[in-house]
Amino acid sequence: MKETEITSLEFDSRKIQHGALFIALEGMQFDGHDFIADAIKRGAVAVVTQKKMHIKIPQIVVENTRTTMAKLAKRFYGNFDDLHMIGITGTNGKTTTSFLIHSILETAGMHPGLIGTIYYIGETRAKAKRTTPESLVLFGLLDQFKRGGAKAVVMEVSSHALSLERVNEIQFQTVVFTNLSQDHLDFHKTMDEYKAAKMRIFSLLDEDGCAIFNLDDAISKSIKYLKLRNTITYGWKNRGDVWANIISDSIAGIQAQVCYKNQKYKINSHLIGDFNIYNILAAFATGVAMGIDIDVVISGIEKLQGVKGRVERVVDNVFVDFAHTPSALENVLKSLRQYVPRKLLVVFGCGGDRDRAKRPKMGAIASRLADFIIITSDNPRSESPTQIIKDIENGITLTNYTIIEDRREAIRYALVLKKENDILLVAGKGHEEYQMIGDKTLRFSDAEVIRACFESL
Repeated sequence: MKETEITSLEFDSRKIQHGALFIALEGMQFDGHDFIADAIKRGAVAVVTQKKMHIKIPQIVVENTRTTMAKLAKRFYGNFDDLHMIGITGTNGKTTTSFLIHSILETAGMHPGLIGTIYYIGETRAKAKRTTPESLVLFGLLDQFKRGGAKAVVMEVSSHALSLERVNEIQFQTVVFTNLSQDHLDFHKTMDEYKAAKMRIFSLLDEDGCAIFNLDDAISKSIKYLKLRNTITYGWKNRGDVWANIISDSIAGIQAQVCYKNQKYKINSHLIGDFNIYNILAAFATGVAMGIDIDVVISGIEKLQGVKGRVERVVDNVFVDFAHTPSALENVLKSLRQYVPRKLLVVFGCGGDRDRAKRPKMGAIASRLADFIIITSDNPRSESPTQIIKDIENGITLTNYTIIEDRREAIRYALVLKKENDILLVAGKGHEEYQMIGDKTLRFSDAEVIRACFESL
């Protein structure tokens, strides 16, 4: 076989240019092997496959193209050992924690990169297509960050990414595990499988790296069992290495006293909701683990004004939040509940083609913690919105709700219903700027709809 010069790597045939190596991935909906002919037509000069194909260009047949892609990506883009890699996993809090850590690293002058659910941030800011991208995209981002002068990268690591080996070739110097509760059981099938996927992140931790985890969450017992060399625990109810007392918790933010090594530090955060104390503690512990001056750590935490779609105030005590799991919805409702002089209203739905078991649980939580609920459509995808709403309704035992399937109309109705000093939460989509109905992806932003409806009332 003659030598073939490879100028780029691609797993999406639509992005192929002449000289590319095409890697055929088997996905949930599409099989890259079906697009090999298209890749060749566009200029691919070689392919990596999981089965021998009848083609005239060189092909490399491997057992798992996804595993191979990660290795090729690392080889193609080079070594990133001089980047301090921080991986954050857990069910809730990953995004806010990542933004807090990013702010600390910026304050420390480390020109950090960020990879997560909302944005990929380096010298530029791009909207994220998925929380943790495929390994090829991931290494491309690391290359951009490094060339831009980054000394550290903080990234959210999803359970999907861990299961699908997207981060196999990444070695983390710091790992943060926020908590574990029900989510993604449409993909993982059982909580044990979901937990096992999340726990895989510790196999990617550098031998001398540091594991940071929440002592108030049951997952801490499993992490302790690993007997990792370097750990920092944090807690609010249980005193970890880093712990806190909340001095004041209001709709304007959190003032807390954070304790570490018998020293007490006051932090004034703009973040809303007492559950955010865990994200603040995780970020504080990360700064400590990295040897960053504590004054810089505190300054970085305090500089963060908020995170898009995370208890984000849109107008007049109307908030949007990404809460789409039972525990996340419970946390945000409990927090807002204590700020309400009058009534707490909530608009929410559940996504289609996702874990159905959490729908009645979320209905029960909303009914118990809110004064009134408007059940609506989220991203129904291929499922019937009516059936999804019925699943939610099955968990409600009270009569404090109504159903308005059209999400725009549900939000408008809630704004009309809301009285002065009431608080309205629109939950489930947060930062998202689309709604997936059937095979269509439509422009839809909760925040934009709220503003438009508010101005027209």
